[in-house]
Amino acid sequence: MYEPRGTDQDVTHPAIQPSMCQKDLFTFIGSQRLFSEVVLRTIETEFDEVRASRFPDLETWDLVLSNHIQPEGQSTRLLIVDERQADRFMSFLEHQDHLTPRVRLAIAVRDDASATEVVERWGARLSTYTVSVLPMNLNLTAWVQLIRLIDCGAHYLPVCSLGAMQAARRERAPSSDNALHDTASHDAGPHDAGPATSARDAREEACARGVAKLTPREREVLKLVASGHPNKMIANELSVSAHTIKLHLHRIMTKLGVTNRTEAAICFHSQNC
Repeated sequence: MYEPRGTDQDVTHPAIQPSMCQKDLFTFIGSQRLFSEVVLRTIETEFDEVRASRFPDLETWDLVLSNHIQPEGQSTRLLIVDERQADRFMSFLEHQDHLTPRVRLAIAVRDDASATEVVERWGARLSTYTVSVLPMNLNLTAWVQLIRLIDCGAHYLPVCSLGAMQAARRERAPSSDNALHDTASHDAGPHDAGPATSARDAREEACARGVAKLTPREREVLKLVASGHPNKMIANELSVSAHTIKLHLHRIMTKLGVTNRTEAAICFHSQNC
């Protein structure tokens, strides 16, 4: 996804048309070199009822919101910030006035080294504000699928950065022996782990029951959805109309007990289908 060539010149995004006003926004903060027009158009192609916009920095985006330049009824659903603006982003989150729990947050990184550096420096705040780390060097299918997971509410950190997160947690741990013992008991004890484990097991059982109810055609559609394919591509693959795919998805989500295609994909992968 990351395009090393090009310019950092900031461009004004095309004016928002009235027909777009009901679409949620995926907002990218950073240079055109990282968040190119290809990235923005890919988002709008892969996600139904979503418009992608880019701002050069957080101050410009904040100014637009503060002055109500953004059309009424249109709100940011996913906010992705360039790693180069991580310092300002973390400061911004401490005084956020325009963000709600509905807004998903992520920092875009260029490679594994950048991901590890971001987690080492901001691990505590990434956890506090549920900020994901989004690699930009993935293949398109994996990148889109990861965006779907974050949009669904998942908190994602690259595997390469998990060691940095664990180190950050150890640094925040109490220093006294008693406090360490209490913390370990809380983390590993059945009182804390039991409900979480039970909830996870319940979700997996519900997914298993739902998947078992799917017809062969619905399984086929769900497999393609879980692979990150948009409706039009699935329709072409199965030689049916996009409307038929939407009907299949409605029935699939009803049987799985989920509310969107990302949750359906998560359910599919949890069953190793």
